[in-house]
Parts: sequence; structure tokens; C-alpha cells
Amino acid sequence: MSTIEQTSNEVSTKGLSRRHFIQAAAATGVAIPLAQMVGGSSAGAASTTLRLASGKQEHVIAPWETSGGSLFALSMVGEWLTWQLPNGKLEPRIAESWTSSADAKQWVFKIRAGVKFNDGTALTADDVVYTYTSIFDKTITKGISRSKGNYDNILDAKGVVKVDANTVQFNLLQPNGNFPYFVSSACYGMCIIKNKAFGGAGWEKTMISAGPWKMVSHTPTEITVYEKNPYYWDSKFSPAYNKVELVQFVSAATAVPLLKTGKLDYIGAMEAADALTLDKSKFTINTLPAGAGFAHVHMRTNFGPFQDKRIREAAALTIDRPGYVSGIMKGIGGIVGNDSVMDPYNTADKSVPQRKMDIARAKELMKEAGVPNGFKVDLSTWARDDINKYAKLIKTSFAKIGIKVNLFIDGSDGGSAVYYTYDPYPSKPGKVNQFDNHSWLASNLGIVDWAGRGVPDQYLMREWRSTGDWSGAMLDSRVMDAAIDEYLQALTPAAKKKASKKIQVASLDETPYILAYTSNLITAGRKSLTGMVVNGMGQYDARTAK
Repeated sequence: MSTIEQTSNEVSTKGLSRRHFIQAAAATGVAIPLAQMVGGSSAGAASTTLRLASGKQEHVIAPWETSGGSLFALSMVGEWLTWQLPNGKLEPRIAESWTSSADAKQWVFKIRAGVKFNDGTALTADDVVYTYTSIFDKTITKGISRSKGNYDNILDAKGVVKVDANTVQFNLLQPNGNFPYFVSSACYGMCIIKNKAFGGAGWEKTMISAGPWKMVSHTPTEITVYEKNPYYWDSKFSPAYNKVELVQFVSAATAVPLLKTGKLDYIGAMEAADALTLDKSKFTINTLPAGAGFAHVHMRTNFGPFQDKRIREAAALTIDRPGYVSGIMKGIGGIVGNDSVMDPYNTADKSVPQRKMDIARAKELMKEAGVPNGFKVDLSTWARDDINKYAKLIKTSFAKIGIKVNLFIDGSDGGSAVYYTYDPYPSKPGKVNQFDNHSWLASNLGIVDWAGRGVPDQYLMREWRSTGDWSGAMLDSRVMDAAIDEYLQALTPAAKKKASKKIQVASLDETPYILAYTSNLITAGRKSLTGMVVNGMGQYDARTAK
């Protein structure tokens, strides 16, 4: 039996099957029937309520706290200076225009006139400046801001300047031609909040921002209900729905029956196998390239059994990448990856050789590294259909060279109990956490889920650079850092491609991460539903849904 067949078979028969959506109890202790949560039927109220499935939140849905699944709920009420479109480009939102200096170290954004928060108060440059300076001040955030890492070596509080009531200037620490992405919805915790507002826990009780929808009610880890924001800046915004319900699911597969029976209208991210069960005469299925989004496998470089890069390379050589993409992902779920976040982007250098399965070479590397018989290691992650299958692929593939993988999969909502506890946090160069507590940033081997960005800058800064605060591999490489800085500062496609090649080559040399594939975002909705838009981040834009 092949590795791919083993992966498919073992996932379906050995306890890694899809977790069902848990109908959590209300404050009174009475369970909420699922049919009631999502409207019960497609008749009556369904014509005025749009029902969307989303992933589970890991943490509080608040700008300074947000991570992972909470970005879906935040994207409905939040508004950013710019918004990432499905094609990866940017759309003006709160900023109506922007310009840069010739060296791309200074960026000026014009704030759209007449923008209001969803409580009716005016949004000004002061609110924008506060949003981007508060995250650097621990006395304001009380030490909590998961967005600060977006700006390491790029921006600090002194660089955010109010020019006038409708203009904000960003003076960068180094040139960056992609800076508008740093103030976009791709930095999902950076929606504009009120001047002096507390953006941590408690913000979710009001969710005051300037997006198209206003929160009506919110039950954590279950459902958020929205209505039209009557103060939304776009006068053409005239939704066909009175309300939008965003229902959280651990597994998109458990939402599929509700889509089929009319209790849901749209699923924004699902597996290929589930999408292929839908009747195309009744449902619209779309695929969207999601950059370097989704599952990245890290191997810790400063502690544990993967410190020798020969072992990491050997592990990466065990995987049948085309077989997994065609077999498990059905050929529509993604494309073969080459262990670099650069590969899906148009700045990638295609001359860099594609890594292929080579068991003989992998065994040679293990022998050279002094572990010819392999070793035991835990793979830590959290339970979700696609991640479960990927984890089984890693287990069965690594076994070919004697690496015996024990799966430690956190089954809590969104991995909030163990894997995404952010303990320890952040990862920093020089600091070695000499333990494996099965959390994202202190596991020897793990899988983390990334949203799809239009440019690779955030992956590079937060995951691959030695100073990255979201670096599961904790790579500390001067070669990689220099290549990343060269890419970030490059201002022409040719210069970016040159730097990209260096990053791609360094990625294959060091192999801190395995990207056996990069995903497509697969969406599905009722045939009668039109105008729904989802970007690579998985953020919904329901402004024109009908």
C-alpha cells in the first residue's frame, strides 16, 4: 500500500475522522439546538438572513488578541486602510489613496472623508494613528498585541505621524515597496479602532469599528450575528440581507449537510473531497490560490532531534508531494510545494529545482547525521480535517527512514487549549526553550495554519526571519536574514526575483519548514447566491451578496 493510500485509509479508520461541531451551552446551561442556531430551515427568515460557515476562534475576537479563526468574525465589523482582494491585489477602503517616496521609506495615506464608526462617530487621522501606535505601547495594551510582530524592523511608534485631519504618514525603518499590505486586512488585527479604545478582551462586547456590518450578538466559539452598519462610508452599500449569521465550525465537513439542506448559504473554506460531493446544478464551487497559506510543518532548529539540517532535509525527502496533491487533495486543493513561501508568487525564481521524494538519499543523510536508525518524536498540532490528513502523511512518510512520529493532536476548539496557547510567546533568537510542551512555539515538530497573503512579506518577517515572533522552527541564519531583508527592501520585480532565489535556495539548504503543498481556498455556496466574495485570507466580503 502506498503512503498516500495509507494516509487516506488511516485517517478514515483510526480515530482521526472529522470532529463534529459541538453545540455549546448557553449561559443558562441549556443546549442550543443547531437548527435553531442557523435558522432551522431555508424558508421564511432565510430570505433576509445570510448564513455563513466559518472556522473556530482560538482566542477572543478583539484586535489585540486576535489570531487564527477569530479573523473571520473580525473581518465583518472591521475596516482597514486597504483590503486584500481575491486576486491578491489591494482595494482602497478607509484610505482612498496612497503615495510613497522614491526610496519607499515614506508612505502617505489619504483618509477617506465622511468615514464613521458603527456607533455614528467620525473616524479621523487620530484614530488611525492610535491604531498603529498603541500596539507598540505595553502600558496601553497591557502587554498584549499579537499584531506588533507585523512591523519588526519595518515600523515603530515614532514613525506614525498625523499630517492633518485626513492624512497619515508612515516613516519606515527600512524601504518596503509592499507596505500598503502592512496596513491591509492581511494584518487582520489592525482594523481601525477608536482613539484611546482598549483593543483587548472586552472589545468584542461592542465591536466598534468602521466595517460594513455591525454586531448584534456574539456567542464565543458559536455564532456571531450582524446587521447592516447604517453609517458605512460607501453610499452604494445596500445589502440584500437584513442580517448575517457567522456560525463557527471546527470542521467544514460538518457544515456541508447544512449547506445541502438550506440551513447554510455558504462555506468559505473546505476540503476538495467534500466539495466534490456537492451537486453542481445546485451549488457553485470555486477555487482560489491562497499564496503560501495553510499548513506549514516546522522542525525546531535549536532544540530536539532536528537540529542537524541533514536530518531536516532527509525528512523532507520522504514525502510524495505530487501523490498527495492528486490523491488526497483531488488535484484541486492545491499545488505541489517546494518548502518555501516564495514559490506561489510571481517573484519566485522558477529555475530553483523542485524537491522530490528520494528515500535513498534521505537514508544517506540520516547515516551522515549519526542517526541511521531514526528516532522518536511527537508531532503537535490541532484537530481539523486537512491538518489531520497532513499529520498522517508526515507520520507515514517519516517512518520510511526510521523517524517514528507520535501524533499529539489538540482536539479543543481551534487548538486553544494546548497548541495555540501562545505559551511561550514570542519566539526570539538566542532564547532556547529547552522543552516540548506541544504548543506551537515550543514543539519539536508541528503543523501551523497560515492564512493566504497577497505578498510573502509577513511569512518572511514573522516565521522565517530570526527575529520572527511566530517562528516554530526558530531558525537563526544570517544567510536567510540577509536574503529576506534584500527581498523586503527590493523595489523592482527583477530585484525581488533575485532576492527570492536566495530565499528559495536558503530554504532548501536549511529546511526549517516543510511545505509539501500550498493550498487553494475552496468555497461553495447555493447556486442562487451571487455576489459573495472571499479573499485568500478567508475573509468574507458580503457587501454585494444577493
